[in-house]
Amino acid sequence: MNRYQPLLRNAGFRAVWLAAVVSGLGDRIAAIALYLLIYRLSGDPMDLGILAATQIVPAILLGPVAGLVCDRRSRRGVMISSDLLSALVVAAVPLAQSPGQVYALAVLLGCGRQFTGPARMALLPDLVGRDLVGGANSLLMLTRNLVLLVGPAIGGALVAWQGTDPAFWLDAMTFVASAAVLTFGLREVRPGAVRAMAAAAGAAEVAGEATIDEPPRPERTLKERVGELWRDAVAGLSGVWDHRGLRVAFGFFAILTFVTAMQQPLVVVFVKDVLGGSDRQLGFIIAAAGLGGILGALAGATVAGRRRPLGVIALLTALDGALLLIFAANRDVMLALVIFAGFGAVATLAQIALATFLQQMAPDDRRGRTFGWLGTVVGPLSLAAVFLGPWLASVLGVVAVLAMCGAAELLVAVAGFRARDVAGTDPSTAQNARPDDSVPDSNPR
Repeated sequence: MNRYQPLLRNAGFRAVWLAAVVSGLGDRIAAIALYLLIYRLSGDPMDLGILAATQIVPAILLGPVAGLVCDRRSRRGVMISSDLLSALVVAAVPLAQSPGQVYALAVLLGCGRQFTGPARMALLPDLVGRDLVGGANSLLMLTRNLVLLVGPAIGGALVAWQGTDPAFWLDAMTFVASAAVLTFGLREVRPGAVRAMAAAAGAAEVAGEATIDEPPRPERTLKERVGELWRDAVAGLSGVWDHRGLRVAFGFFAILTFVTAMQQPLVVVFVKDVLGGSDRQLGFIIAAAGLGGILGALAGATVAGRRRPLGVIALLTALDGALLLIFAANRDVMLALVIFAGFGAVATLAQIALATFLQQMAPDDRRGRTFGWLGTVVGPLSLAAVFLGPWLASVLGVVAVLAMCGAAELLVAVAGFRARDVAGTDPSTAQNARPDDSVPDSNPR
């Protein structure tokens, strides 16, 4: 834990970390209550799938907008506003009388997360510096995995004791507490784009004093303003595409998301039908992934600090693919438990390495849009994979589909190894580079 001491002495990071822990715990507690509420209102398992989809759709639709807001406004302010609005939304859930009303509120909650996530990830390098951002991601993932372990258990016990309503009220209070921590514990950190616009405004003011006869600019129409905002939002994606390292990292994330989302529904079928495991054994196997994630998070700072980060991500992808092939060939429940712990550790390490790489390579004035577009790119893949996996399993069998997923990860890893030395992927070169050194100027502004 000594590696985390410099981070915890940083008041700004400490506030962001504590806010994430508090609101994350409330979210996990409320998630159980939300699914139970839907099931009690409708009694149809299909409604649970619709509820899961409502968590993905906001990321697809709002990614570019959320990222642009995070680059054009105070990221601290974005997180505080999102927390307060989310508190109002989740407090209204007990008033819902139909599944449709619950879906609408769930979509609004997903919208709040879509603003909070990119804002937090874009803010971290400003708080701790590029050198420590890997450790910051590691600590956030460590506590996230701990919350994933204890949150559902607390939520289930609370619902069994008092019903679903107190779980939503508790979640609302955690959002308010998170906003308070950010308000009083985190000083204002303006994104690079905001600083640049402020400097430009100052220069224009000075120039205006010398040229008082300069004619006023014509007022832009609403269509022109929307068009400019959209071009600014798209500039974030074009910046990713023009930077080979970021492009490769996005490809890694997209493929891993697709493969993981495809295999998730199949694990239950595999354990129950192929391994002949009990419900209790299935629970232990899935819980093992959480324990593995904790171990992976503890090692995350070391992995994220390595040179050739794309090579590290490729290696982790290959390891995950190999574990998946072994899992598909395995017929022993205890070995499946061990393999799932490995899945959790490797997946957590890969997420830390990818997030750190994006934070180090993306320019400050486009960092929010980089993470915003990530959800828009991988969201449709997640939705497609959730339906494609079970369909393929019905045609080819669950073992064959799991083996195909493992083989696909190995192929992606091979491509990643070939791209591990791409120019501009060394974090040490990104630290001192101006934004335009790492991303060609595709911003229409």
